[in-house]
Amino acid sequence: MLLFKKTKNPTFTRFIRYHTPYIGSILLAMAFALVIAVCELGALRIFIDTVDALKAVDGNRFDEPVSVRYFQFQHEDTFTFEGFEITLTDPDAALKVFLWFLGGMLTLIFIKGFFVYGNDYVMARVGHKLAFRLRNALYQRIVSAPLGVLREERTGDLMTRITDDVRVWQTLVAAMANIIRAVVLVPLFLFVMLIKSFELTFFVLLILPLIAFLITTIGRRIRGASTEIQQQSADIYSQLKETLTGIKIIKSFTSEYTESKRFRTINWNQYCSAIRRARFAALLPPTIEWLGALGLATVFGFGCWQVITGQLSIGWFIGYIAMVGWMFKPIKTIGNVNSALQQCLSSAERIFYLLDFGAEANQQNDTGAHDAPTEKSTNGIELKNIHGAVTFQNVSFSYSQDPENRQAAAKPVIDNVTFEAKPGEVIALVGPSGSGKTTLLNLLLRFYEVGSGQILIDDVPISEVKLASLRQNIALVPQDTFLFDGTILENVGYGAPGATDAAIVAAAKRANAHEFITRIPEGYAAPIGEAGLKLSGGEQQRLSIARALLKDAPILVLDEATSSLDTQSEALIQESLANLMEGRTSFIIAHRLSTVVRADKILVIKSGEILEIGTHETLLAKGGLYKKLCEMQLS
Repeated sequence: MLLFKKTKNPTFTRFIRYHTPYIGSILLAMAFALVIAVCELGALRIFIDTVDALKAVDGNRFDEPVSVRYFQFQHEDTFTFEGFEITLTDPDAALKVFLWFLGGMLTLIFIKGFFVYGNDYVMARVGHKLAFRLRNALYQRIVSAPLGVLREERTGDLMTRITDDVRVWQTLVAAMANIIRAVVLVPLFLFVMLIKSFELTFFVLLILPLIAFLITTIGRRIRGASTEIQQQSADIYSQLKETLTGIKIIKSFTSEYTESKRFRTINWNQYCSAIRRARFAALLPPTIEWLGALGLATVFGFGCWQVITGQLSIGWFIGYIAMVGWMFKPIKTIGNVNSALQQCLSSAERIFYLLDFGAEANQQNDTGAHDAPTEKSTNGIELKNIHGAVTFQNVSFSYSQDPENRQAAAKPVIDNVTFEAKPGEVIALVGPSGSGKTTLLNLLLRFYEVGSGQILIDDVPISEVKLASLRQNIALVPQDTFLFDGTILENVGYGAPGATDAAIVAAAKRANAHEFITRIPEGYAAPIGEAGLKLSGGEQQRLSIARALLKDAPILVLDEATSSLDTQSEALIQESLANLMEGRTSFIIAHRLSTVVRADKILVIKSGEILEIGTHETLLAKGGLYKKLCEMQLS
């Protein structure tokens, strides 16, 4: 039909292909639609024959029996179906027959309603299944994508693709129930109309190409406006997230008016795009209705002529007019759904963009949301019983690995770094902010891939190790503490799924968190709110440390792990961290040099390069950058 014409648009082709798992349900919905169309045609035919029968008995005193026929069909001289002849002997018999056929009409309408319910339910179920599948796949793409890819995207835009864009697609699939009924009903009615009167149907068919042109032209404009609306929705999501995250900053700088003005501008832009789309969408139904009325008026005029000349009965004249009106109603539905289709194709482009995100190299495919695992992922090395020797060999890294971007590639964040951490050593990384300390350890966790050189664990290049195996052997306490919206028990236990309550409590004690947890009325079952907002910064950090303690990994990464602790809490936890680091290879990033004085090796980093390596005493004796940093803190 008009909606699914051939197109070279790859988005449309991929959009159609994405529905192939639901072919069975769609065919079932089409079978229901066929029954619905047959019921409508049957009820209309009963009405037509009853009108002709009433004309035959009109004013008849039944001096002689009157014969009427139902469901007779004749097409010129090609074929004839005589139907069923009924003899009416008196008014009571005629009324009885008419009432029986009225009951038949009501039965057909009841059956039609049952299958309309089935048609709507099946397509709504398909829509929900598709939305479920899409959201799972999109979420899996996000959590599997490299950080380098995600850092280029706005959070609000990603949220809009998973929520609004998927909902638009789901709504369209549910609305396809009406389209399927229209696609089945219109050809069936056209077939009957062509057989009964080719001349009348010819005038109806003249209107259809013009309707198709209008649907296509207006649909393109609707799609363009829909693309703008979805992008502007992402802008709104992004500002809302920034506002809620930085509400303290907004209030402290009295920037409420500025942020409100910025939000009004974004909201106004979306309003203008929505009004433009609404204008195009509102133009289509009355235009189709007017063209349908034009076709109906033409058919009415020629139908009157055929009735006058005896080519058409009164019943068929009324029925033919009803069929034309009935046929233009689903065509109008097709036009409306085409508007929804154009909006959906705009959303589909945004969804496919996210679905095309690649996964991290060597990542295991445990969820089944992606394509088949690569050879590299299935053959990756598993790290078992590792000793914890870590070696950086001439490692360089730039956030722009694009070879065409020479300017960015000329400014590496990490530049030719080489050092070795022996099993059980404590390695401290110090240096000015932005010197590359956190980035260096991000490379160890393979949050980013090295640009050149290699990193080895127990002489095994981590590029050949399965990501899951690599990260299971490294415990991380990040600089920006993040807790999930759940209970304290769930957040600490996140470090080791399946851990017992006793193990979680033990980890909390070693992180100096047990005392403040037991002061809370709900204890370990206490909800901590979104991102742990119900806890202080120090309490959040201690839970994060407990989470890493519970993981009990052979390699430990502490990125400013004590930055949110006050002096008393830091002193209490230092002993626990010392016990934890014993026998483990540990990397510590700290601006407080008091936390690194006992390190076996201190790396002094500036502008991505290692300037000095040694112990606290040897570096002070050198009188270099490390000594200056110590003096700055003491002063």
